[in-house]
Amino acid sequence: MLTIVRFALSPAPIEVVGLTAALGDPAAGAVVTFEGRVRNHNAGQAVARLEYQAYPALANKAGQSILEEEVKRHGLLKAHAVHRTGVLDVGDIAVWVGVAAAHRAAAFDATRAMLERLKYELPVWKKETYADGRIEWVGPDPGTGGTGHANPGLPEWQAALCAIYLSAGHNFRGRHGQERMDHGIMEVGQVECVAGMGLRGDRYFGHKQDFKGQVTFFDAATVEAVRKRFNVPALPAAAFRRNLIVKGVSLGDWIGKRFCFQGIEFEGTEECRPCYWMDTAVGAGVEDFLRANCGGGLRARILTDGMLSTNLGRRKPEV
Repeated sequence: MLTIVRFALSPAPIEVVGLTAALGDPAAGAVVTFEGRVRNHNAGQAVARLEYQAYPALANKAGQSILEEEVKRHGLLKAHAVHRTGVLDVGDIAVWVGVAAAHRAAAFDATRAMLERLKYELPVWKKETYADGRIEWVGPDPGTGGTGHANPGLPEWQAALCAIYLSAGHNFRGRHGQERMDHGIMEVGQVECVAGMGLRGDRYFGHKQDFKGQVTFFDAATVEAVRKRFNVPALPAAAFRRNLIVKGVSLGDWIGKRFCFQGIEFEGTEECRPCYWMDTAVGAGVEDFLRANCGGGLRARILTDGMLSTNLGRRKPEV
C-alpha cells in the first residue's frame, strides 16, 4: 500500500478544500483535519496581524521528517501539512494538518502529535504586530514540551563566553569610499538568541532570510594576540565589532558544522573574513594579521531559541 506524506510552505492562502479531498482513501475509516488560525489576541494583547518567515531548505526538510516519523509511528495512510509564510490577517489559516487512517484513535493522536512537533521543531518564526503598533518577533513556541532542549546528538562547546556585544546600527557596512558611521557598541551580560533571526537588539537581527551571519563568534586569544602584536594592551574586544567573544574553542573547526553552546543550537556557516575596515576599526595591518586560522571569527546561524550569558553563576572570564 502506498503511503502519501507531504509537507509544504505556502506564501498564498491555504486551499483547504483541495487538501481535504486529497486525503480520500477507500481504506480510511477516519479523516481528521485541523486549521490553526490567526487570533486577535495573544497574552492579553490585541493582535492586528502576523508575518511568518522561514528558511525553506530547513523548514521543508524538518516538516517532511516530522510527518514521516508520525505516519510511521501511528500507521497512517496519508498525511498532509501546510504552513503559511508572509503576512496574515486575523482569521487567516496559519497552519493546516490533515491525516487519513484506518481508525479514529490513530488519526486524532497523529494530528495532535504533528501539530505539537511543528509548533516547537519547525524553523519558522513570526512577527506579531499589535493593535497599538508595537512589534514582537516570536520563535518556535517556547511553551511546548521539548523547546529549548539541545539536540543530544550535537557536540557541546566546552568554552567560556567572555563578552557579549550588540550594536543597533552599522559602522562600516556598505560605506565603501565613505567615513565610518558612529553607532556605538554595547556590552551586555546576557542576550536572547532567536532561531533564524539573530540576537535580539543587534543590527543583524532579522536582516534577511537564510542570513549566514545571524551571530558572530570571535576568539579571546585573537584579541590578546592583536594587543601584543600591535602594542595596544588596552584595546577593547569591542573594537572588532563581533558579537560573542569566546575562549577555549577553535572556531575554524566549526565551519559547516552544528554545535550546542549553553544549550542553544548553532550552525557554523563560514569564516567572518576580515576586510580593509579592520585597519580603520582596530589599527593599520590588522586586516592581514587576521587572515590566518579563522582569525576574523566565525559566522553562524541560530537554530534554536535561548538565552546566552557571560556569567551562568560563575565569575566572568577575562578577555
